[in-house]
Amino acid sequence: MSDKPRVVIDTQLFLRAAINLRSLPAKLILEMVDRYDLIMSLPIADEIKDVLNRPTIRAKFPDLSDELVNRIIVRLEDAEWVLLPDVPAVGRDPKDDIFLATAVNGEAHYIASEDKDLLVLNPYKGIQIVNALKFLEVLRGGEE
Repeated sequence: MSDKPRVVIDTQLFLRAAINLRSLPAKLILEMVDRYDLIMSLPIADEIKDVLNRPTIRAKFPDLSDELVNRIIVRLEDAEWVLLPDVPAVGRDPKDDIFLATAVNGEAHYIASEDKDLLVLNPYKGIQIVNALKFLEVLRGGEE
């Protein structure tokens, strides 16, 4: 295992990265990939692919091209994949439980999210749940 921070990144941040390549989520997901280990599970990857390919999302963000979506999805290939034998009900929003279970099973240090239902659980079983800006500060702190 490397000494880089291990992180689960929620779907919303992947969507924001795809919508705006100049955004903070895009910086984290596309530019700073060598500074952390991305932890991924099949349910999260499926959700990311589903959201990025939803007709309603594509209609709302016409610049969200197949090429941009593929650029984000390719990022998932570099992740460390974990299996989820069990997804306990923990959060206020049941859809968030896959992020918590992935973080626990992947021995993540962080969950990066803008979801208030996740952020309110910080810390969860020793895992820091932080917003994108805080995670950027963590990564930049590693430079010093």
